[in-house]
Amino acid sequence: MKGNIDSIIFDAGGVLMFIKEFRSSIIERVLLAKGYDIALIDRALADLQIFDREFFAKSKIVDWSDEKLWLQERSLRISNFVNGDNLLAEQLFHVALDTHQYQLYSETVEVLEQLREKYRLFVLSNATATLDWAFDSLGIRQYFEQVMISSYVGSEKPNREIYVHALSTFSLNPSSTMFIDDKVENVVAAQSCGIQAYHLQRSKGENLSSFAELLVASSKPYL
Repeated sequence: MKGNIDSIIFDAGGVLMFIKEFRSSIIERVLLAKGYDIALIDRALADLQIFDREFFAKSKIVDWSDEKLWLQERSLRISNFVNGDNLLAEQLFHVALDTHQYQLYSETVEVLEQLREKYRLFVLSNATATLDWAFDSLGIRQYFEQVMISSYVGSEKPNREIYVHALSTFSLNPSSTMFIDDKVENVVAAQSCGIQAYHLQRSKGENLSSFAELLVASSKPYL
């Protein structure tokens, strides 16, 4: 890690925030609470995987209208599988919306407060509108100059083009930019574009605080 960093690009999921409960778990919990048999629920969730594969084979999500259509159709698919109740489909659509499930890591706000005093901060995330909205519901959009969501730009990490696009859009010099992500393939791709990059491994006890400490240490002049 070189000490000439003036800007930081963060990944979102696994770095700044995490999902408390995934859609499939929420759907299972709701259906169990309504008295449906677990075997039927398992078959319905397996059918939902088939639906998703078929949907994304012919469609892609760009903005909220696309994501809304996908979520509505998959909610209807599972309700039709278990009982054909459109009211159930409406309920599943609302309770399984990801935006409400994102939660910040305990150190996120403190580290962002610290880093924004010295660095320009940005986000580059493989995500859709529901994660984009989480920056508002969690109250952290204020820390970033820009948040780039992959679905909006039609490319995603680790494709080289999205890093090039981010550097251009954010007006950044790659050699003085630090990128942090929890997926090694995304880190390697950033490095191939000349960006300094850090692989955050929470499974090994690392977090944003330890990353910030390394960043600060690297910026100190040698005596």
